[in-house]
Amino acid sequence: MNDQLKQQLGSHIAKFDHLAITLMPQDVQLSIYVLCSFFAELDVIPATVSEPMLGEIRYQWWRDVINEKNAQSPLAEKLLEAMQTHNWAEKPLLDMIDAKIFDLYANPMETKTQFEAYAGHTYSTLLQLTANSIAPATAKLFSDVSGHLGVAFCVAKYLTYLKVHQSRGQVFIPQDILSQHALSTDDFIAAQNLASINACLQAFAAYGQDHYQQAKSHLNKLDSKAKSALFPTLLPSIRSKLILSNAKKHENALYQKLETISPSQLSFQWQLVKANLFKKI
Repeated sequence: MNDQLKQQLGSHIAKFDHLAITLMPQDVQLSIYVLCSFFAELDVIPATVSEPMLGEIRYQWWRDVINEKNAQSPLAEKLLEAMQTHNWAEKPLLDMIDAKIFDLYANPMETKTQFEAYAGHTYSTLLQLTANSIAPATAKLFSDVSGHLGVAFCVAKYLTYLKVHQSRGQVFIPQDILSQHALSTDDFIAAQNLASINACLQAFAAYGQDHYQQAKSHLNKLDSKAKSALFPTLLPSIRSKLILSNAKKHENALYQKLETISPSQLSFQWQLVKANLFKKI
């Protein structure tokens, strides 16, 4: 990847794990770099617009890029090239855009089923397209793994950004988890009953951890050849694993300790290298 392109995409990829991409096969690194940059662009839109309609316009811009094959930026150009190179279908990318519209508003996430559908169209799709690029012959075997990992990714992300979303009046924790702890969305945003909020957050983290373990279970069902071919796709999940593990340590004070659950860069890099060395997540 040339330095000019790195500079053009650098602001986008900063939210993702550059090192994880460098451990993937060299011939797909640029495409995965571009895919993650596209995802990061979608992810940041809600935080950079003053009202939802402006976000809707920016999402429509990306729909037009994909539908009309009209590259109007370096990132758009590289995304269209990657779609052609790896035969990425339009629909998963368009579904990803549609799913991210949810982030523009303060609507409740009604159920875990809705949360899993959202994760499926966002993080799971990101993982599945990565698998399609790295090991196209065996990528179909990865769908259960990517499905569960996507949920774990989402839980980890929304734990780390929870207070940011809370300040915007947004709660991404499913209502059926909130209600188990006698919390409404307004109760959660007010953050007055910390005992109930901490119990709710632990349940949410456990929900993410359960999906991570289910992903590992499905991974272990694959034969060694398929698992080896697909393993690089799993590397970005290491950060989510560490976040969920750190969340579990805080028991009754998770809300107060949310700022500490993201691993240090050194810890993450060591765990990533170890996972890659032993081929185990």
